[in-house]
Parts: sequence; C-alpha cells; structure tokens
Amino acid sequence: MEHWLTSVGIDIGTSTTKWILSRLKLTLVSDGSALPRYEIADRILAHVSPIYPTPLSGDEAIDVPAVVALLDEGYAGAGIVAEQVQTGAVLITGETATKRNAEQLAHGLARHAGPFVAAAAGADLEALLAGKGSGAQRRSLETDGIVANVDIGGGTANAVYFRRGQPVATATFHVGGRLVRLERSGRVRYAAPALKEWSAGSGDVPPLPPEGSEASFDALQRVCRAMSDTLLRCVCGEAAALAGSKALFVGQPAAHLPCPAEIWISGGVGALMEGPPPASAAETARFGDIGPLLAAGLAELAGTFAVPVRAAEQSARATVIGAGTQTAALSGATLYCSPGVLPLRNVPVVVCEWPPEAADAGTDAGLLAHAAAEAVARGCALYGREQGGDPPFALGLRAPGYVSYRRLSSIADALIAAYASAKLQESILLLVCSNDMAKSLGNRLFGKLGEPWRRKLVCLDQLVPQEGDYLDVGEPLREDVVPVIVKSLLFGG
Repeated sequence: MEHWLTSVGIDIGTSTTKWILSRLKLTLVSDGSALPRYEIADRILAHVSPIYPTPLSGDEAIDVPAVVALLDEGYAGAGIVAEQVQTGAVLITGETATKRNAEQLAHGLARHAGPFVAAAAGADLEALLAGKGSGAQRRSLETDGIVANVDIGGGTANAVYFRRGQPVATATFHVGGRLVRLERSGRVRYAAPALKEWSAGSGDVPPLPPEGSEASFDALQRVCRAMSDTLLRCVCGEAAALAGSKALFVGQPAAHLPCPAEIWISGGVGALMEGPPPASAAETARFGDIGPLLAAGLAELAGTFAVPVRAAEQSARATVIGAGTQTAALSGATLYCSPGVLPLRNVPVVVCEWPPEAADAGTDAGLLAHAAAEAVARGCALYGREQGGDPPFALGLRAPGYVSYRRLSSIADALIAAYASAKLQESILLLVCSNDMAKSLGNRLFGKLGEPWRRKLVCLDQLVPQEGDYLDVGEPLREDVVPVIVKSLLFGG
C-alpha cells in the first residue's frame, strides 16, 4: 500500500529564511498480522524557495507578520494552500532562536502553515540538524573515523561530531559572516563583542578594525584568515587553540574536543567556499558583511590543513525538508499510563542504549546509571532549555535481550537519579521501551517515585523511535490501546 504526503520544511535563521516543498511516498512495510508500519520510500523536491533575509523587528524580536507574508506569498507561488500540507517542520535557528518571540513564532507558524513539528533550536540541536542535513552523519556511517560538521551562518559556527552515525560531541563558536558588518567602502558598521574580546586577548591575533573606521582589504583578510585558522584548530581539539579562544565559545568553553578524521563546512559560509574569493573590500561587502572573505579563508586553509576540510554536500540548504509519519497502536498488556496525562504532541526522542547486563549487580547498576545520566543530559542540552515543553523529551530505552527483575529495579533507580539530577521531577516522564517491559517498569517506577511525579508517568513499548524523531501520543482508544505517531525529520541530500 502506498500513500503520498505533502510536506514543507521552513528554516528561519540569523541571516536568511528559506523553505522547501516536498512530496513524500509512504509505503506499508508490515504484513497483515503486524501493527501497521510505514517507511518513506521516495521523496520528490517539488519547490525550493528563494533565500530571503530574515525579517526582524528591531534587535529583540522577529517580525512575525513579515514572516507569515513571506510564507503566504511562497505558498501562492507554489500553487498550494495550508490545508494541503499534511506534515512538515518549522525550525528557528541561530541568533534568531534567542529572540523573545521565537517560540511563539514557531508554534504560531506551525498552526498557520500546516500540522508541523515546531522547534526553536538552540545551538546543540541546530548543530545536530545541520550535520544530518549536510550529509556528514551519513558519511560517518561509511568511515571508521569521526566526521565533524561545522555549520557557519551569520552569527555562529555550530559543530557536531558523528561516530558511526551517532552524535558524540557538540560545540558552538562566535564565528559567522554577520559578526562584522561592512559598507562597500570597507567602513565597519558593527563588530561583535566576542570578536573584539578575542582580537584583544592575544598578540597572535590581528587587530579587529574598530567600528566606524574604513578597513583595508588586507586588514579584513588577515582577520578572516585568523578566524578560520582558530576555528579549525579548535574543532580539531587542539589544546592551545581551545585555551586561547575562550572568548569565541558560546556557553562554557570546551576543555576537550575529539579530533575528527574529516571536517565538513555547511551553512551560508560553506556554500560560499566553492565560489571565487573576493578581491577587494567592495566585493567582500556584497552582502553587507565579511561572509565571503571568511569562506575564502576557510577554502584557502582547506588545501593545507592537517585534517581534510571540505564544503558539505548540502551547504546553504542543509535543512529539514519535512516530517514523515509512522503509526502504531500499542497493546496495553505491557503499557503503563498515569490518568489524565495524555494526549502529548511533538515530543522529541532521545535514545538511551542500555549496556549488556554485567554479572555483578553493583557493576551493572553503575553502568545503567552512567547510560541514563548521559542520555538525560543530552536531552536537556538539545531540548530542555530551548523548547520548554512538558515533557521536554521522550526517552527511548533500548535493552538487549531479556530484562531480569533485578535489572529492571536498577533501571528504575538509574532513571529516577538521572531525571532528579537534571531537575526534571516536575516534568512528565515519558519512556518508550523497545521490548516488552513498559508495564513492569511503570509499576516499579510508581513504587519509587514521590508525589506529584508518580501522577506524570507514561511507559510505552513495542516502539523503536530513532534519535531526533518526534512523537504524538494520543488518548487511549480503550483501556488497552494507545495510538502513537512517530514523525521522522527528513533532510535534503
């Protein structure tokens, strides 16, 4: 059985806004005796919008009417109306995600444009999405080494490191094209405070031309080369670069980052790497900033750097193209749900892989506690602060083989400790188990949780969502059946 969906992906970034219209073919892959399961068998890119400047209202807010008008105009040009859009994703990224009305816009635009996944993405989530969209995650499945994707836009450079398809680290830097804004004469209209601090903090860094001055092309070139060199050496985990570039880090400076086997550059700056380098301040300032010269500095270094550096397969449009759906009805024989919690919508998934069971009970409990703490911390970094939803994420539990009663009790302890450490005791605890243990785990957790947390517990099983999928969990159809939709973000390339 086949079914086609109309999907839209919208990306509202620091400097630019763009959207993509896709057609997704769903194919039923389960047999008649199993729960219905669909996979994306094909996708057709039906329309690609121009790249628009992101409409802002002053320095603190996004111009919501202007964004809606852009989308309405684009829908009309593509020959569709919002009612025809069946799925998709709205992502607000970069510095735009920090605007005071970012989350309001994300959810309002989702309601206006169609039934979308909506996310005001923080730096870690933005890095992860860009790495998937650029092709770097897929490349890491083809090689033994780590592949780092660095998505450089107007305000930040977001790095994510993939090993065998899984993210193992992220880092974000104050490096981007819009951090120095120029007139065609070379006059500096704006320089970001982080760059000023970085430039003033080391004698090895060329001085940043002061605001209001007319910078020579040579001075701008030296700054961009130094930024490029510092960024790449930090991405490679070079200790001296990390220690000397604390001003460039967004958030807590990293003490250690893994050295990748390959570095991919995506984002608007990545797309400019493949073009001819500017030869003057006027050519540099054709977009009103140093983006073209920063790209030229990276392209120049790519030929000589110790680690291979390349523009990503999908650079400027390393973005979500939509959200596919899979539907399943879950048996209540192994289901646990506190009354009144459901329905839940658009809950992102974080996967927690339990290690094989150790013979010693104490050792096994320690391994489980480490796995739970790592997964919950990753969920908080990706979704907890930026989204503000309840629950902030669902934890997908993967357990190899049979789970003994002893281990089930240790799993419950590990989950309670991890969520308590992350200060999530007031949040809904949504757990999705790959094997038949949800009812037993739910009962065990209920006995250990305090009030009011025990009234916010949902344990499902017979589902294996992937990291970054989104779940819609409906109200029980009857006592033993809960409908679940798994929405998988799809990427260009």
